[in-house]
Parts: sequence; C-alpha cells; structure tokens
Amino acid sequence: MEIFKSIKWKIAIMFALCIIAVLSVVCAVHVVTAIYDEKQSFENTINGVFDEQFTAELASIAETVDYTVDSADGSNMTISTVNTDNSKKLYDAVWAHSGELGINSSRFMCVMDESATPVYCTSEDIIENGTEKTASLIAALNGNVGMSTSLLQKYMDFALSIGSTKTIIYVKDTGDRLYGNLRRILMLYLYCLIGAVIFSMFAGLYLASSVTVPIKKLNDWAKQLAEGDLKAKTQIAGSDELSQLANSLVHMAHNLDKKNTEAKNEKTKLETILQSMTDGLLAFNTKGELIHYNNEAKILLGRNYLDDISFDKFFKEINANITIGDLLYMKHEEGIERSVTLDKERFVVMNFQTFELDGKIGGIVVVLHDTTKQEKLEQSRRAFVADVSHELRTPITTIKSYAETLIDSADAGREFLIRFLGVIASEADRMARLISDLLTLSALDDKHVEYKIPEEIDVRVLLERVTDRMQMGASKKDQTLTYRPINDVPIIMGDPDALERVVINIIGNAVKYTQAGGEIDVYSSKVYNDICIKVVDNGIGIPEENLPNIFDRFYRVDKARSRDTGGTGLGLAIAKQTIETSFGGKIKITSEAGKGTEVSITIPVPSSEK
Repeated sequence: MEIFKSIKWKIAIMFALCIIAVLSVVCAVHVVTAIYDEKQSFENTINGVFDEQFTAELASIAETVDYTVDSADGSNMTISTVNTDNSKKLYDAVWAHSGELGINSSRFMCVMDESATPVYCTSEDIIENGTEKTASLIAALNGNVGMSTSLLQKYMDFALSIGSTKTIIYVKDTGDRLYGNLRRILMLYLYCLIGAVIFSMFAGLYLASSVTVPIKKLNDWAKQLAEGDLKAKTQIAGSDELSQLANSLVHMAHNLDKKNTEAKNEKTKLETILQSMTDGLLAFNTKGELIHYNNEAKILLGRNYLDDISFDKFFKEINANITIGDLLYMKHEEGIERSVTLDKERFVVMNFQTFELDGKIGGIVVVLHDTTKQEKLEQSRRAFVADVSHELRTPITTIKSYAETLIDSADAGREFLIRFLGVIASEADRMARLISDLLTLSALDDKHVEYKIPEEIDVRVLLERVTDRMQMGASKKDQTLTYRPINDVPIIMGDPDALERVVINIIGNAVKYTQAGGEIDVYSSKVYNDICIKVVDNGIGIPEENLPNIFDRFYRVDKARSRDTGGTGLGLAIAKQTIETSFGGKIKITSEAGKGTEVSITIPVPSSEK
C-alpha cells in the first residue's frame, strides 16, 4: 500500500519492530534462564541428596538380609534367611528426602527392579503404564549413574543402580510444571508485546509526524523552488535541526533568487544588446554546432532558419574560405577576417574570433558586418566621379574644338563666327547648369541649403503657374498639358522656389519623353493628411528594370538621347533630395515602357496647417 511507503509509517513500523525485537530478546532470555535455572536446580538437588553417604546407605539397605529362627516344637532351633522387601525400604529412605527432591505432580520418584520395571513410585500412572527408557535409565541398567538435564529436552531425570541387587532409584521431572509456568510467562509477554506494539505505533507515528510534517513542508517548498518560485516561503516553527535546515534553505533560496534575478537581468541585458546590434552575430561550439545567433544575422544571411547550419559546411557554401580547424589549432590573436558577397548584391565582412571557457577554447564567435551600403556608396562615388568627369569633359572638348577652329579661321565671315560662338556659349551654359546642379546636390546632401524664411505656398496656384509657363514647350510638340485639381489643398509653409524647381523638372521630363501629340496631366489633391501632386503622361515610359535606379545621379535610361535633349542626369536626384530634405515628403515613380509614366509627390501637412 502507498501509505506504508511514506517515511512516517516506515519510522512507526521500525519503532514497533524495535520494541518487538527487544521484548522478544528479553522474553527469550527470561525463558532460557528459567529453564537453565530449573535444570541446574534439579542437578544440584540430586547431587545434594544422593551424596556418597546416602548412596552407601541405600546400598546397605538394598543388600540387607533378615535372619529368623524356625522351631517346630520349640526345642530344636533352625536358623534360616528370609528375603525382606528391600525395595520398600529403599523407597521409604528416598521418600524421606522428598521435600528436598521437590516431588510434585510433574516430578516423581520410583524404585525399579533390574529390568527397569517400577516397583514403588510416587505416581500411580507410572506404576500402571511404566516409563520410557531414557538414556539415564539405560546407563543405570548398565550399572552406571545416569543424569540428563539438557536444555534441548523437556524432561530431567536421574537413575542410580544400587549395589549388586541392581535395584534402580529413578527420579524424573517431566517438565510439565516448568513449561506450564513458561507458557503463562509467554502469554504475559505476548500481552505486553501487543500493548507495547500498539503504544509504540502511536508513539512512533507521533514521533515520525514531528519529523515528516516539517519534511513534507520542506518537500512542498522545494517543489515550489524547483518550479522557479524562489520567493516561496516555508513555515517551520521551533529551534530544532529541521527548523535550522529550513532557515538555511530560506537563506539559500533568497540568495538564489537574488543571483537568479541578477543572472536574468544580465541575460536580458546581453540579449537586448545582441538583438539590438546592427551587426549579425553567430556563435559556434568546438564541434562546429551553432549555439547562438541574433536576428540581424538571419537578416544579413537572408535565412529564416539558422539552427541547422554547421561551421565548415556553411562557410564553404558562401565561399568564406575558412574551416574550424584554422581557428581551433592556429593562434590568431586579432581574429580572422573574410569578405564575402551574398546573392551577388549583398557585401558582408565576417570577423572570426575564438572565446575561452575554463581556460580552454570554448567556441567561435563570428561577427557579420554589412558593408553593402558602403560598397555601393564607393561604387556610386567612383561612378559619380567618372560621370562628372565625362559630363564636364564633353562640353570642354566641344568648346576647345570650336575655339581652336575659330583661331584657325580668323578670316571667316561674321555668320560663321556667330554660329561657332553660339555653340561655345551653349556648351558653357551646359557646364554652368551641371555645376549648379552639383552644388545643389552637395548642399542637399550636407543639409547646408541656404536658409530662407518659410513662405506660404498655395500648391494649386503654383501648379497653375508652372503649367501655364510650360504650355509653350508642350505646344511645340503638339502635346496637351492640362492641370486637373481634384479637391482643395491647404496652404503650407516652405520654400516655393524649391518646390517650383521640382515641379518644373518633372513636367519638363514628361514633355521631353512624350512623343508628339501626347497628353500630360497634372493633378493635385489632399489625401488624408498629405498633399498629393501627380504628373501623368502617355510617353515612352521607363523599362521596369531601370526603375530602381531612376533617382541615381547621372543615371539615364537612354544616355545618347538624354544628352541630345540637354539633360544632365541630376534632375530627379535633386527633386528627390529636395522633397525629402526640405518638405519631409516622398517622391515615387511608376512606369511601363511604351505606355507612360506617373510621378507622385506626397507632402505631409503639419497639424497647424490642416
């Protein structure tokens, strides 16, 4: 049963078993001692009664002959011997010591003949039924003295062969009285044992409860601690060892809670730092198994799941040219750095460094730094320098060529000179526009735009004015340029000239790249909290693959045709920078080759201007 598996019942049962064992030993000692004392008393009594003097007296009695005178007429005497009843005399002689011998219902005395047949006996039953021939009787039949007081047998007896007549004096104790007393003693012990066991069980349960109840409380408390509730309390009153143990455990739990809180705080702090890092982080053990990573690493590597990667296999796949052995078996105090290209457009620098645990190398930390932006900026810088050089070299080359031609043609006519000087002036203007655009972009990049006091800007008025101004250019190409306000827009504060330049640039591009007879529509509206300006044309459009680079500096979809139209490739870049920097807005272009282009500008309206 489950109940007997508890410590409480085990203690009570052990307590009862101890009582049973003690009482059993006491009882056994008492019984054995009583038997031994009885046996020893019997032996001492026999030895005391049947000493040499009494034995000699008995021998004399056994061999006595009675002499009598037989005379028929009284004158003549005849002396003859008559056998007397010596057995009776022997019986009487021994009976005289019956008190010393302790003759009773279980101890009898007999006088036997030479065949061990009882002649006279204190027990009638023995006269009628005889008695078994014990080892003592057999010894007496052989003319010896026999006595048996063994602890292993119930009875005690003594047999003495008297003189030449071989009459046997036999004293035997059947043990009935002794064992009857012992049975009463055993019953008394049994009753005492039952009472003691019952008492010991209750006493044991009470004693065990004083131990098990606090232990159970400690156990329940330990379960709460194991479940993580280190602030759980246990109430064990007293000043015994269990109370002291409980107090020690409370102190330990308090310290553990404090340490655990500190560890959690440190772990949270570390996790926050790692997850907040702009660099990716991977940690491997010495077997090459991934043991930790942050979210940035998944983003940089372009993987949603990292737990299945192993060191050598993974870095071989991305061509990092490094193995775990290079780090574990070769010392690199400053670590090892590798640059890899992922997905042909993401550049990542990886720094590999080992870390130690207990004085041994515990694993490898890999820090991933995304250099895509820097690499692309560097590529853009190189392309920008190349483009600027190319854009400046073209007009300079033209100016130089025309100037040299003028020098060589000093006698040329006025019309020739005017035409050549006009080309030189046009190219000089082109260089001036390019330099102006570059200076504007540089100022926007560095946010060093000349500060102007914000003015009220009525977007509808501004768009009407610009549309009217650019009608002439559109009419030359037989294009329809229309302004279509959708709803009222609020007045905003800002630099109207900057916004006007952006709108002129966008409408100008629409005019340039829309074929003759095309349509250009300009829209304005207020959508939620934004002012929206759209320029939609049905011109040649922009191929989808060119759209991601459309705001790059000096980027042209068709460079030859762009130069023919006088563009520098900086207009959209300036427009994007102006809208984002000066107005906090966004500019977006959607287009489809052969169908047209839509340019959307959204400008947030401050709450005070709504």
